[in-house]
Amino acid sequence: DKNKNGKLDPDELAAMQADEAKAAKAVATTTAAAEEKAIELSPFEVNAGGDKGYYASNTLSGTRLNSKLEDLGASITVVTKQQLVDTASLDINDIFLYEANTEGTGQFTDPTLDSRGVLFDNVAGNPQSANRVRGLSAANISIGNFASSGTVPIDTYNLDSVEITRGPNSSIFGLGDASGTVNLNPSSANTTRSSSQVQGRIDSFGGWRTSLDLNRPIFRNKLAVRISGVYEEKGYVRKPSTDQTERMQAALTYKPFKNTTIKLSYET
Repeated sequence: DKNKNGKLDPDELAAMQADEAKAAKAVATTTAAAEEKAIELSPFEVNAGGDKGYYASNTLSGTRLNSKLEDLGASITVVTKQQLVDTASLDINDIFLYEANTEGTGQFTDPTLDSRGVLFDNVAGNPQSANRVRGLSAANISIGNFASSGTVPIDTYNLDSVEITRGPNSSIFGLGDASGTVNLNPSSANTTRSSSQVQGRIDSFGGWRTSLDLNRPIFRNKLAVRISGVYEEKGYVRKPSTDQTERMQAALTYKPFKNTTIKLSYET
């Protein structure tokens, strides 16, 4: 109402209608742009970006598909990367120390007598498999939902998250023991952004640990590489006992097409 006469004259009404049409067009353009940028999650890959602190909403361990935890009937816990870092967890015993219905070397004892009556501590003899889930037996170990040998120690230097399934779960890799399964989600190369991380740690027994994690996109949203490594020397009360660990992982992610992702990784 430019002339302040209390009503919209024909030219003023036309100007208002033109502004409304322009605003409607801008909204439609914004909506279309948002639809184009929408990301469709793969049903076979957990997106770690959905994790917030200690909270994870999805898992692959329930059905092999990317499912919401609230929709699954099984007892499943997802230990996020943030929780692994904050609790300084390095192996399966550290992880089990803070989870329900699980026992590691911090809570579990397993002494036996041999044929001569000599006491033998199975936990000290094999600390990597000295654990129980549901009070039954050692957990099954899988990596990316593929059955793995429990003889290779778990180390969190190259893990994005850990999924603990309590009870038998044959949907993971065909057969599951009555205790439960620990599924490790290894880190992969990120094609969208670069990242660098160096960590160091010492303990009161003279041990020390250092780790490195580098991610570099070669072609953004197309090709990326990631290098992770760790060197550790555990210290003990009884000298000169030590336990030396050297591990390294190289990972590559390649997206040749919009709906195709190829991931490769090698660990030594």
